[in-house]
Amino acid sequence: MISTCPLPDGISWTHNAAGKAFVEIEHPNVRARVALEGAHLVSCIPSGQADLLWMSPCDAQAPGGVLRGGVPLCWPWFGNSRSGPAHGIARRSLWQLSAAERDEQSVRLRLELPITTQHNALPDESWALSLELQLGTSLQMTLTSRNTGRRAQTLSQALHTYLPVSDISEVRVAGLDGATYLDQLSGSHQVQQGDLMIEREVDRIYLQHSQPIYLSDGQRTLEICRSGSASVVLWNPWQDKARKLDNFPADGYRTMLCIEAANAAADTRTLQPGEHHSLGCSIRQI
Repeated sequence: MISTCPLPDGISWTHNAAGKAFVEIEHPNVRARVALEGAHLVSCIPSGQADLLWMSPCDAQAPGGVLRGGVPLCWPWFGNSRSGPAHGIARRSLWQLSAAERDEQSVRLRLELPITTQHNALPDESWALSLELQLGTSLQMTLTSRNTGRRAQTLSQALHTYLPVSDISEVRVAGLDGATYLDQLSGSHQVQQGDLMIEREVDRIYLQHSQPIYLSDGQRTLEICRSGSASVVLWNPWQDKARKLDNFPADGYRTMLCIEAANAAADTRTLQPGEHHSLGCSIRQI
């Protein structure tokens, strides 16, 4: 079962040419698409604006595959911090749509990862996991984890958001000045000086940071705000790594930058039985 709720007008099921299932949203304020595999938001286009998300043009978006772009969900671990698939199980699993609502301003969706799926993949853990999306003139995402077990459980995660830019050489990222970051390419800790401009491969986790971030590319500025997050990941593969990535064009690094609300590195969270934690991110054009 992929849905446990009725669908309001403007919200429908669709399948692409490859057979992958999506929730399709048509609203006066927004058009959007969410894949049921991974609860993966692949597109969010507010009326009169360009897409808030970047998707690889060479990804066939086939069933059973991890999509390159949009918002992959990294859960319950980030990167390779635990044994198992990179970035955890959430982005590789089939979710259920449990609620869908619309009003004059926006559409709200709630998706849940089935308990049986979690138990099969993580037999020693017990979680309740949901994603709430509010889609309108802006994009809001909230990933909520509840410890339903009898012992403490550790959690790292990220909303692995791919953002589109006109040209990476024109990009300026503001809001990080003075923040300490872990450079995952060198393993060293450094301090951001001024705005960030992307001139080479970037793979950083900014730590003890919770302020808004502004991404400008000379054509528009996006504001990225986070909640429940004291770490933020910035990633661009640059030329050499781009050629090695699956479903990624060789020049794709020029038109994207990942800015990811996260609980990563020192921001890993431990939840006691019954406790919950929500990781949130909102994106809007200003």
